[in-house]
Amino acid sequence: MKIIDFKKISNIFHSLRMQLILYYMVVSLVILSVGAYISYSYILDMLKKNNEKYLLQQFSQAEYNIQNLLKDVDKLSKIFLLDDNIQQFLQDNYNISEFDNITIQKSIVENIGQFISNYDYLNSIFIFNDNKTGIGASERSTSIIRKDNGKSDYFESKIYKKVKAAYPKAILEGGISQDFYNNYQPLGKTFLISVARVVKSTYEPRSSGILVFNINEKNISSIYANSTRSTDGSMFIVDENGKIISSSDNNNIGKVYNMFSAIDMKKVYGSFTADKSSTLIQGVYYKMKDINLYLVEEIPLQYFTKDIIVLKRVIAIVLIVSFFAISIVTIFWLRKLTRPLNIIAAKMREVSRGSLGLTFSRIPKNEFGIVIKRFNEMSLSIVDLIKKNDEIQEQKRKLEIETLQSQINPHFLYNTLNMIKWMAAGMKAKNIVDCVIALGNMLKPLFKSSEPMCSVKEEMEYIENYLKIINWRFNNNVDFTFNIEECFLVYKIPRFIIQPIIENSITHGIDKQGNKIHINIDIYSDGNTLQLIVFDTGTGIESSKIKEINNILQNSENGKWSNFKGSIGLSNVNRRIRLNFGTNYGVTIQNTMGRCTRVIVKIPTIL
Repeated sequence: MKIIDFKKISNIFHSLRMQLILYYMVVSLVILSVGAYISYSYILDMLKKNNEKYLLQQFSQAEYNIQNLLKDVDKLSKIFLLDDNIQQFLQDNYNISEFDNITIQKSIVENIGQFISNYDYLNSIFIFNDNKTGIGASERSTSIIRKDNGKSDYFESKIYKKVKAAYPKAILEGGISQDFYNNYQPLGKTFLISVARVVKSTYEPRSSGILVFNINEKNISSIYANSTRSTDGSMFIVDENGKIISSSDNNNIGKVYNMFSAIDMKKVYGSFTADKSSTLIQGVYYKMKDINLYLVEEIPLQYFTKDIIVLKRVIAIVLIVSFFAISIVTIFWLRKLTRPLNIIAAKMREVSRGSLGLTFSRIPKNEFGIVIKRFNEMSLSIVDLIKKNDEIQEQKRKLEIETLQSQINPHFLYNTLNMIKWMAAGMKAKNIVDCVIALGNMLKPLFKSSEPMCSVKEEMEYIENYLKIINWRFNNNVDFTFNIEECFLVYKIPRFIIQPIIENSITHGIDKQGNKIHINIDIYSDGNTLQLIVFDTGTGIESSKIKEINNILQNSENGKWSNFKGSIGLSNVNRRIRLNFGTNYGVTIQNTMGRCTRVIVKIPTIL
């Protein structure tokens, strides 16, 4: 059974290449998904707007047809009122006989019948006078309404009061069942749209009445039903109070439209989206001029979405194909892009195993090229540093050999000097005794300790003994002073670094006439650096030579000291300081006042 290496899998997912691949794939998927969603939403919104434009045209056509129908009704009402019997019925005539009254009523009914038979959209016509008497007829029945026959509900209705209040304008009222005017109508429930107005008698203007033309609601709904395209939605007309007065669904007539609040009464035309019976619908409304009625159509959003189902599938396919194409291209592209990084890692592994000096011959022109250039520089720098370190170690080894070669057995030398001292004492040669004692004191540090560092106090004692011996040689022509504060005496400095400088000052500073030379030793410190200054009043050094000497000291070019005979000690001091403390420290020479020379030794402050 093969064991799954989860650590290897984890390393794969933690690799830069895999992280970049996943990053690009996620970003691409998000961008493609957002783009597909925006495209889908835009197309859906465009279809909805196009549908609104289409419905606006249909609403305009339906409004035109309905307005023409109402104009025809208005003309018919005026023609209807020209009949003498109608005028007689409107007058306050209480003195006519019953026979004449019946004759007038019969004539009015016959006149109504002619109108209804000639205009099929008319359901019935009713006329009421101030005596609260009404006469009406439909194609199938006739109705006489009197206040004393139990059929006077109309005179107490809201419609009656609304007509009276609207004078001289006509009103349009819908959602009315035909049994509202006649309780004995056959063939079930039929809805009417009533156009009613207050009318006056031509012969007696004080007398008035109400004329009602009832239009079959089906005739109205057929106008807009025939002018709209077939959908799963519904279309209807609502009045200014939200009541449905005409609808393609007969069951909704007379009810209050439950989404009437979504209609903006200030707009002539608009749309809204709502959830109706768990179905999202788009409602489009249009306000008809002069009559305060709204044409409304509700269309399920599925009606639009079915037109773009194919588009959704195409977008989904394009999204999937694009995602896989981007993924494949990204994998190959990133593999090529990160290849230099893998090569760099392999080279670094070789360097860590000891293969130094490895470089790249081919450098790409991008950010990886910068990294490769720096790697080449680092690799070569490591080789140079190792080479320089080997050279420094070799120099230290040579110096140690030179030191060992220059050493003499301190026990033998010290015992020999002690013997010479007693021989000189026996001969009463005091100067020889003092010289041998001074030389012995100089050799004591070699015998006492082999440490490379000593205190300033120990170094000054050594210098003092050395100068005593020098003065016997130069007939006391060397004058010296130590200007050293007591706090500096405990500082540590390399052994024997002052003596070669003083020897150099005496050798090159005393003139041929043998004049005295003064040597002054000062020590200063700024906290991190200790400065030992050796000042002499000798013959001085030419400025050009000082510049050349300082350049050699700075660059440690020891091979050029052959031009400056007797300055090997100064070179050795400078080399010792630099080998121990680095190139920031060492020896510097200054020429002062044409004759004096100042040598400055810089070392780190060590306690």
